[in-house]
Amino acid sequence: MNLGQIKQKVRMLGRHYFGGEHDRDPFGLDYIILEATNDIARKTDCYVGRRYLSTVGGTSDYCSPDIYKIRVIRIKDETGDYTEIKLASFSDQILDDYRNMQPEYVPQFCVVHGMNKIVLMPPPSTSVTNGLLIEGYAQPGDYWQYDSNGDPVPNTDATECPLPEMAHDCLVYNVLYLRAMQLRDMDGMTIYKGEYLDRLGHIESNAAMYVRRSV
Repeated sequence: MNLGQIKQKVRMLGRHYFGGEHDRDPFGLDYIILEATNDIARKTDCYVGRRYLSTVGGTSDYCSPDIYKIRVIRIKDETGDYTEIKLASFSDQILDDYRNMQPEYVPQFCVVHGMNKIVLMPPPSTSVTNGLLIEGYAQPGDYWQYDSNGDPVPNTDATECPLPEMAHDCLVYNVLYLRAMQLRDMDGMTIYKGEYLDRLGHIESNAAMYVRRSV
């Protein structure tokens, strides 16, 4: 489903929550959908994301905020191609040995720690736009699509949901559950939470299969 279809289904099932006195904020539903999507991605590892980071000459430390489990890091070389960089295990000895090396255009390896903090060794000698390509388990964040340069594309009602199709109904019920919590509707919380958690467990149990499909 795309964003417009998700909103339509949410409003159809939860018409007592949206469109009336409770729905004064025209962007409120969009915000809840983004939060619900990120929540499902974090809890199930059903979404593999690809992000780009620009490197800065002389700087070793980087962080990819919406990829919480990095699996692959590629770096742009002198030809403009992305090549996979060696991932080394974190140790103080490695950092001590390489931190004082002279910068090179293409670092020799990188260390990942804290799930998404990246240390390039030695540091890159030149600033490169979108110099790092990172893949891993992620949350979609505020943008659901990126262009060929890795830049985010603003969401519209035609933007497709980045989660696997299996998760779309779960997303709808998560939105309704979050809305029920906002309005302190205990009956709604009970009903929608049960529907949401049932679908969430199904997504989690099949996450490996759907992750392969989404790469």
